[in-house]
Amino acid sequence: MTVRETIDPNSSLWAWLAFDLWFHRTQRGLSLAQVASIVKATRGTVSNWEAGRYRPNDDHMVLLDEAWNTGGHFQRLMYYARTGHDPDWFKQFIQYEKSADVVRLYHGKTIPLLAQTEDYALALLRAAGRMREAEAETKARMKRQEILLRKEPPYLWILLDQEVLETRVGDHAVMRDQLGHLLKMGESPRTMIRVVARSVGWHPGHDGPLQIYKIRSRELAYAGAQIGGRLIEAGDEVATIAIRFEQIGAFALSRDASRELIEQTMRTYE
Repeated sequence: MTVRETIDPNSSLWAWLAFDLWFHRTQRGLSLAQVASIVKATRGTVSNWEAGRYRPNDDHMVLLDEAWNTGGHFQRLMYYARTGHDPDWFKQFIQYEKSADVVRLYHGKTIPLLAQTEDYALALLRAAGRMREAEAETKARMKRQEILLRKEPPYLWILLDQEVLETRVGDHAVMRDQLGHLLKMGESPRTMIRVVARSVGWHPGHDGPLQIYKIRSRELAYAGAQIGGRLIEAGDEVATIAIRFEQIGAFALSRDASRELIEQTMRTYE
């Protein structure tokens, strides 16, 4: 069975799009190379679309709808796939994270994953009652941090609430090492860590965590929620979340003042 044959069009709108790309091509008796010529892409790219490994862009779908006279079928599928909830969103999210040029993170309750130490991540998962998968999940989190070890790592901007520094996860040693890790990360010219002081009171971040990823000229976002987040790939919502990040940043301490607060809090764990 090929990868394409494992695509279940009922599983998500993205899977439906992948299936329909294959279905309409084969119904017309066209080869992958012939479709690639229509959409101005490579044969391998079209194959990856049909297998659900990569996602096409709007320009590709415009060309396909025009060539096949579908009345805008593929453009509509793209629109609803991007704006709707994808049950399998996390796989695509990981791919975007690996490719990001700029990463902006706000998390009001815990250290963001890309800045967690291994001990902090393990203690956090155990505290959440995820005992069985804690070790495997921690290893997966550390693997995701490898993007920061690239020859040209992404620019990383992190906004934290002061509460995050003061909320103990694990023992004092875990927290001391975690805050020390933040200080070390902050030494990089490509990393900006700023803290929103408790004295600020309510701010827009209280509505929940958010993340914004820039890949070349494209931006996408992730909005957190209690029982699962949502990947937002297009539309006004991405711009809205980017504005929300800037609004939170307007309340944050400067880089140097944030560093002083982290050092001060770190001493309480000695």
